[in-house]
Amino acid sequence: MSSHFTEEEQRLLSKYVSDPTGPVYVVYPAAMPGMIGAAYARYSRAKGGFRETLLKEFIEDGHLDAEHADKLITRVLIAFGDDSVQEMESAWVSIEEVSNVLTKIIEDLRLTAAIEQSTRYVFYDQVDEAGRFRYYREPTIMASRHAKRFEETMDFVFGTYVRLIEPMQEYFRGRKPLAQAQYEIRQGQGKTTYAQCQDDEARKDFERTYKMDIRTKACDTLRILLPACTRTNVGLHTNGRSFEHLLRRLYSSDLPEAQTLATQIHAQLNTVIPRYVQRAARSEYLVETRHAMQTLADELLGGIEPAPSRRGITLLPRDLGPDGQLAAMLFPFCRHSMEQLVALIKQWGDETRQRIRRTYIGQRRTRRDRPGRALEFGYPWEIEMVLDLGIYRDLHRHRMLTQERQRYTVELGFTTLLDDIREAGFLDDVMACVERVDALYYELTRDLGPDIAQYVVLLGHNIRCRFGFNDRAIQHLLELRTGPQGHRNYRLVGQELYRLMIARDGDRIRDMLGFVDLNDYDWPRGDSEAGQRAKEAKLTT
Repeated sequence: MSSHFTEEEQRLLSKYVSDPTGPVYVVYPAAMPGMIGAAYARYSRAKGGFRETLLKEFIEDGHLDAEHADKLITRVLIAFGDDSVQEMESAWVSIEEVSNVLTKIIEDLRLTAAIEQSTRYVFYDQVDEAGRFRYYREPTIMASRHAKRFEETMDFVFGTYVRLIEPMQEYFRGRKPLAQAQYEIRQGQGKTTYAQCQDDEARKDFERTYKMDIRTKACDTLRILLPACTRTNVGLHTNGRSFEHLLRRLYSSDLPEAQTLATQIHAQLNTVIPRYVQRAARSEYLVETRHAMQTLADELLGGIEPAPSRRGITLLPRDLGPDGQLAAMLFPFCRHSMEQLVALIKQWGDETRQRIRRTYIGQRRTRRDRPGRALEFGYPWEIEMVLDLGIYRDLHRHRMLTQERQRYTVELGFTTLLDDIREAGFLDDVMACVERVDALYYELTRDLGPDIAQYVVLLGHNIRCRFGFNDRAIQHLLELRTGPQGHRNYRLVGQELYRLMIARDGDRIRDMLGFVDLNDYDWPRGDSEAGQRAKEAKLTT
């Protein structure tokens, strides 16, 4: 393809695009910070392409005209309301030392790439400069009469967690001594023992794999003791439109931590994409609607005890229709199961049903005032799960579907998947933590409310959530989460769901989910770590 740009124009364009002449090219974001979206805003209304627009409207005397770009994007976003332009600028944001309560709110955002510090690879045994364990001291709690007991309880839990790190690793080394371990650390050579390693490099790789195998097994086992206030790090990459949604929800949260973080994120985004998040602010619609729904749920359900729940999966019927949607509207604001909510709704009259629907929709002032995800109810697969918070955190990473949760609580009990803890002789230590946390949770709930009490819930406590899938989403989740490298507990969840689906749809599910793994793996990370060593060795040859 011959270029219609002069040599000088090509030279100038090469600073900003990967190919100044061809029909396909990459734009260099570092060369045009915060301005790419403005240039693309002209794409749909300009006669030429991006490069022509760049030369004609954004470059003056060989330099980018930032003032013009700023005025253009302000006019497009604020005056015209063209939200799609926000998707043409993105940013990377690191959010560090925030609680696990907040990371789930952040990661609820669907169109976001998020990487969070892993409880499966990292021991949370660090202390700060003052020698304090790594947990968020929620300001409402710290300003209350519960501050001292909160810190004493969290210190006790973290102290137990740290104290068990080495004994649990020693227990696993006893179950799987180095001399008996087998890994395929060289591709194509099959699994070998340490004694069969042929050189120092192979022995070094074997020892490294073994160490990580034991470490990750201990991490997987002990993470049930980590509370939701545990501080962690999360990295985000998304576009201006998604950041605006995130900021709006954080600003509109009742949690002080969320409101503080919104201000911090907004300030940093203003250094790179200021116009693309300019409209982000507290949404009175979100606040009013959430509070109205909570008030209504308390009125309708306050005198009705939640039905007893078992840990596991409930596959909801496909014919729930409007009753299922109304139940989904109430679900995040109560402690009741979807089944119980549907049964209650069937008993209520049309007036109550209308109140639920109208309250959930709320008083919308603009088209951007959008109700929640209950309006998405009606997937081919609607499920409810009672499972521990740690496993929910792993499944929560699948965001291209519909999922909602109830508040973190201790009321649904603690995980019963404690075989390794029991066999190692530390069950009493774990249950002592659970007992102290349970008592604190109920006191905080009574005095400060259930939202604040969430911070003390342990990752081993059970919570209730609901997921809605189509076939493609369920295929991705189950084939990934039943794989051998996954945490044993979420592999069990995936396998249970697969069996329930088989019972309903039989051969269709078998044909569609051909890579679901129903095997059990006692050491899920060993082969994965060995595979990494094999790939690394191949790279160096």
